[in-house]
Amino acid sequence: MSQFKIDSIVAAIEQIPTLPKTATDIMDALDGDDVNIERITELIEQDPALAVQVLKFANSPFCGTIHTVSSVKHAIVVMGLSEVKSLLMVFAVQKFFDASVVDNDNRKRFWTHSLVCSHIANYLSRYLQRPADDTVFISALIHDLGKIILDQYFHKEFLEIIDYITLENSSFKEAEKVVVGLTHYQIAAKLLKQWCFPQKVVMQVFYHHAPWNETEFAENAAIIYLANILTKMAGYPCLAEEEEIEMADFAQSKGMARLKDMGFELDADALQALLANVLALLEDDESIKTFLG
Repeated sequence: MSQFKIDSIVAAIEQIPTLPKTATDIMDALDGDDVNIERITELIEQDPALAVQVLKFANSPFCGTIHTVSSVKHAIVVMGLSEVKSLLMVFAVQKFFDASVVDNDNRKRFWTHSLVCSHIANYLSRYLQRPADDTVFISALIHDLGKIILDQYFHKEFLEIIDYITLENSSFKEAEKVVVGLTHYQIAAKLLKQWCFPQKVVMQVFYHHAPWNETEFAENAAIIYLANILTKMAGYPCLAEEEEIEMADFAQSKGMARLKDMGFELDADALQALLANVLALLEDDESIKTFLG
């Protein structure tokens, strides 16, 4: 892979514009010292489709609500301002990249994978009794953003990556290194930094395939790594061409051994129980269908 192609990819990423003003208006309102829930509610309700999505998320089995959430204001209280902010930002990213999408089925599969991964990451944080951290949710939602960038801005190379995966039975990470010389997590980190996302989110996305190489945010990156694995095991791969991950194989993998070294007390039985719980929660989760529009 030539340095010229790598440089051209980096240059193209630098030309990707900022997010729409509507998204930044909501982010600004949420970032204020005196956050006004009434104002946030009003901004969300101005977009009926967005309001429906927020309500569906608040009623997701993963949120653990006992009673039906029927108003945007109640949804904000249930989810918390930080998670609402993360969700709205990802909606903006989704609209930004999906406006001119060609392969709609492929893009829907991508967002389904991302959404399920974010739900599982939040669930894992609670299950493993880790301190609450709102960056886990958004990092999991956008962990594969680099794949969308490749698909949308380097579509020829993206198709070459898919062909390589099919012909060589390789992982996406291996294929993209051969075809473009960069990985999707490097590309995502570059754009997220450019868009002024928090450093914590940038690094968690960057290390979601190798959290043991991170120093400051390794635990959260590990949760996203495991959530990504469980998402694929649950039947929600990012790409149709990706090889299925078998529970028995992963339980004996180097990745599993690394997680144990990091202090995650997991074995094959614990993973199987986790997957069963996740599948039960996903069965009646309407937020996934709504997110896809």
